[in-house]
Amino acid sequence: MNHRNPKGLTEPSPQDKPFGLSRSERQYIQSLHQKKHRYHHNQFVLEGIKLVQEAVIARYPIRKIYVGKTAQSKNWLQDCKSLENTELIKVVSDSEINSISSLKNPEGIVAIAPIPFHEFPAALPPLSPFIYLWEINDPGNLGTILRTARWFRIQNVLLSPNCVDPFSSKVVRGSMGAIFNISVWQNVGFDDLKIYTDNQNIVLLSADTSGSPVNYLHTDKWGLILGNESHGLPDSILNSSKYTIGIPRYGSGESLNLSVSAGIILNELCRQNGG
Repeated sequence: MNHRNPKGLTEPSPQDKPFGLSRSERQYIQSLHQKKHRYHHNQFVLEGIKLVQEAVIARYPIRKIYVGKTAQSKNWLQDCKSLENTELIKVVSDSEINSISSLKNPEGIVAIAPIPFHEFPAALPPLSPFIYLWEINDPGNLGTILRTARWFRIQNVLLSPNCVDPFSSKVVRGSMGAIFNISVWQNVGFDDLKIYTDNQNIVLLSADTSGSPVNYLHTDKWGLILGNESHGLPDSILNSSKYTIGIPRYGSGESLNLSVSAGIILNELCRQNGG
């Protein structure tokens, strides 16, 4: 993780320009679209009315909300009454919203929130059932998997080193608010995971095209491992898992999309274990 701040960007002071954006404030928000600055400041950007509302409903600790003039006129705060007339909200011009947004057609709402930090020692209490993602690199897949995990009441998603950043704008948007309701554990090495699951008697299930349909597990203490979109899982992980599971193919095609596979397998696991 890079903690350098090459451009000397600092978090804007609360005394900065009360209406509209100061230059330093604009540059700071723009910098958070880059991973190195996100993790230097431990903050990320979320955009769009629905996403900000989801964060508010989940009581996620938002630091600041920037509302464009047009969005303000649409009374988007009607579902977020707890935020009305607070210092969290700053009204800016539509052009200023455009300058800090990563979207081609922004909705007029941009917010800043802290990146949570979850350390993964082997002595953790049970986290199962959980999903462990091995070196996945597509932000759309990660966002959809988080959204799917929320649907199936999976509270913990663990990421190996070299995974896509879960707090990039594309992942946050793709999660549709799930990222505010799920604990995401980053940089979890498989060796550490194996020690943890052995200590907790958690069954590891590796998903692979060579696997068999999942059978009844008689337990909800399981962890589902999904691999890289192009290369799948290494043999070392497949061999260390109790079961290698797959999805029967009734038609043709080389493989399924990773997030589609995750949804199918989670549905079967949750159905067999009564949700």
